[in-house]
Amino acid sequence: MLLGGDMIVACAAIFSGLQLREWQRAGWEITAFRPDLGSTMALWTIGGAAMFSWLMVFFKTYEADNLYRVRRWLKNILQSVLIWSVLLWACIGVFRITDFSPRIGVAYCMGTLTAFVVAWRLTSFIVLIQPRVKEAASARVIVVGWNDKATHLRQAMRRDLAQLQEIIGCVPMPATGRGFVSPPPAELAVLGDYSDLPDLVVKCQANAIILADVSCSAREIQQLITYCQREMLNFQMVPEYFPALNSGLQIEAMSGVPLLGVRQLPLDRAINRLCKRIMDIGGALLGLCVCAVVIPPFALLVYLESPGPVIYRQRRTSRGGRTFFIYKIRSMRMNAEAESGAVWCKKEDNRRLKIGAFMRRLNIDELPQFWNVLVGDMSLVGPRPERPELIEKFKDQIPNYNARHEVRSAITGWAQIHGLRGDTDLTKRIEADLYYLENWSPFLDLYCIVATFFKIKNAH
Repeated sequence: MLLGGDMIVACAAIFSGLQLREWQRAGWEITAFRPDLGSTMALWTIGGAAMFSWLMVFFKTYEADNLYRVRRWLKNILQSVLIWSVLLWACIGVFRITDFSPRIGVAYCMGTLTAFVVAWRLTSFIVLIQPRVKEAASARVIVVGWNDKATHLRQAMRRDLAQLQEIIGCVPMPATGRGFVSPPPAELAVLGDYSDLPDLVVKCQANAIILADVSCSAREIQQLITYCQREMLNFQMVPEYFPALNSGLQIEAMSGVPLLGVRQLPLDRAINRLCKRIMDIGGALLGLCVCAVVIPPFALLVYLESPGPVIYRQRRTSRGGRTFFIYKIRSMRMNAEAESGAVWCKKEDNRRLKIGAFMRRLNIDELPQFWNVLVGDMSLVGPRPERPELIEKFKDQIPNYNARHEVRSAITGWAQIHGLRGDTDLTKRIEADLYYLENWSPFLDLYCIVATFFKIKNAH
């Protein structure tokens, strides 16, 4: 929303700056708009707004951590305006793009651009700081244990307007009788016992756990970390020392207080998510064009072999545990899971249709999922979506299983092109999905898409 608002406001600001220059040229007489300059001014306005928005993206103005930091986005606006003007003057000096070359007009645009964008951002900031909006944007945190450092952390977080975490309560340490090192503030709720933590997370809709007292055993800490990974909760701790933990953790500052947490993944950055989504939409539109030609003949063959609906939908899980309906060309006989329930398809599965085995080998049955990609349920590349009933079983058996739900599920992915699909080693598949999350780039997505057409191992 802010990116779109910035583009609209930048267009208005640049047009106003250019028009002011024309009025100044005419001796500040308010003259009518010149139709002969209409298309040229529109080109400068739209091109200039696009360049300015790109600079704002480059300076990470739209990252969640920067939305409430006024000094940071003011600095980004001023930097963007300054670099924007230098680039525009350079273009005018080196390339004569149009007969209309507003050298002095750029100076006017610098003033209007700064004024318009700052005014718009201050207006939007008033909306962002409203209690309801900020509460919706903030993560709800439960603190395990309590000590003086936790008290200092809470005070610092409440003073910091830019902080997007809210401590909603605390629970005592896991060991019986240890309780709190120091009593929590009277106004802060003690939510219950440590053993009730899973129920409290659901009841309070918590998004994160902070371990304040690290005097508990390494085994208890590891159990808490494992629980947070399984339930997709952000885990952080206020360290007394550096314990021997898994790689991938790093120290970060929250309102000046050091916390130990999981490092940022590439797709945690807004610009990377935007880039991936643009690729998804383009690929989905192209894929749907292919579907219009390929799906009808295979749908007819499926119907001739097994009369009934040829497109079926099935509930799957995607980013953040959200469920959706995935669409596929039916490759099995009707009511194939009536007796067995939800199970994976195996090699030489007798539930498959003859044409179904061929489609599954070449991934033809997956083509309708381009619609899921277009509407935002899935991505082109990422972890494959799984059924909720299977996830409930896997998340307790496979370490880090739910970490794969940090991104949208996808048609293909790093695990699929390495043959880790269907009835294969689930632990290795999760390792492949985690590798993708930690090493994402647009080029990795492109490689996975191309490799999908050539690597069909274990497609059954």
